[in-house]
Amino acid sequence: SQFMARFDVPGLSVAIARHGRLVYRKGFGYADIDQRERMTEFHLFRIASIAKPVTSACVFCFIEKGVLQLSDFVFGRRGWLGFDYGKNYPDSLNSITVRHLLTHTCGGWGNGNHDPMFLNPWMSHDQLIEWVISTQPLKCTPGTCYEYSNFGYCLLGRILEKISGRIYREVVQESILEKCGIDSMRIAGNTLAERAGSEVVYYGKNGYSPYDMNVSRMDSHGGWIATPSDLLRFSAHVDRFNSTTDILQS
Repeated sequence: SQFMARFDVPGLSVAIARHGRLVYRKGFGYADIDQRERMTEFHLFRIASIAKPVTSACVFCFIEKGVLQLSDFVFGRRGWLGFDYGKNYPDSLNSITVRHLLTHTCGGWGNGNHDPMFLNPWMSHDQLIEWVISTQPLKCTPGTCYEYSNFGYCLLGRILEKISGRIYREVVQESILEKCGIDSMRIAGNTLAERAGSEVVYYGKNGYSPYDMNVSRMDSHGGWIATPSDLLRFSAHVDRFNSTTDILQS
């Protein structure tokens, strides 16, 4: 209650697990202030970059199957995405590997003021990637510097689609979420009208609107909505502890 009052938080949801078993979950405040909808433990929230570990786990599922390797290239003649986004690429782009994308060492496309994932919101994934490649050259050689990159994880989502022949949401659902016993997670809509069932309403401050972003385009780096319990179930199945069977072997 003190935290909510201090930071003007309309609603809060908490879940706690011990030794892989859910021991506490509860909602506080409101999921929708205008409708006086009380928060419950089943309400869904945008989880932002917690989507990245989900995407990473899915990538490692394919690595363990022998379909994908960390050293695989992303672009060019030997890359998973080939020349889907341009006829020719500079050598630096052709040297980006899956490992570079996972570890934010691809050489650029950081999450500063010019983060590609927050630009040109009307563009599709394909349009955005083609635009970024043609207008935002890498700052350094891949593997030589760290720069947190939402766009890098967008590319990982497209690799998963290329490998599986399915859309990102479906391949993650089958490869990760179903194995963790999660059935409520989904990709968020962008507007209040696209609010999913049991999803909370978001409130901005200082003139900022949480509905001005293309959240669905952020799928593989920040587009999921989930309950706290969903996140605990996922964590318990990739944490390397013996209390719950992990979905990954290494």
